Amino acid sequence: MDIKALLNQLDLKSEIIVIAIIAVAVMLILIINRRRIAIGLREWRTRRCLNRIGGAQIRNLVCADGLDGFYTIDRLALTRDAILLITYKPYGGNIYCAERISEWTQVIGQKSFKFENPLFELENQLTALRLLVGNAPLRGYLCFSNNALFPKGRPDSVLNPVTIPETLLTEDCESVKAEVQAAWDLLVMHQKEASLTRHVSVKT
Repeated sequence: MDIKALLNQLDLKSEIIVIAIIAVAVMLILIINRRRIAIGLREWRTRRCLNRIGGAQIRNLVCADGLDGFYTIDRLALTRDAILLITYKPYGGNIYCAERISEWTQVIGQKSFKFENPLFELENQLTALRLLVGNAPLRGYLCFSNNALFPKGRPDSVLNPVTIPETLLTEDCESVKAEVQAAWDLLVMHQKEASLTRHVSVKT
């Protein structure tokens, strides 16, 4: 065997070894981080599902709370019969909750965490939104990802991607009630005016 052929074989073997090392390293990274990857994938699917709700959406709407403060509303969605206020809660684990109790409990492994009942804030945000749109039909929902489980049940206004009604995911804007459309147009205008005000404030 001549020297050139031998060198070519050595180069080929070196390339195979390098590729094998890289493949093993990638597999180890995936195995070590498989839980994080799975959680991240479920979070991505949740947000993708939320983006499909209604025929149009407004994100991060700032509105006065009626008490010299402001709320930043996560997401509004336009449907035929109502405007939906949707707040995403990125909690995982087992969630123990009820509509009127003051605190909910999140259990992850052997640890438990208390947090304020988010339905109270949701209702406050709906009240603030009514200051803008009057008596237009509004509905509020909390949405958790599939990383959250509810062993003892959940209120009707608490959803996850599996329990979002299919009708909300297939809504279009062709037959929206007049009062709902008028309120939506008002909110769109409010969002534009707020964005313009922020832009001018930054420039000055």
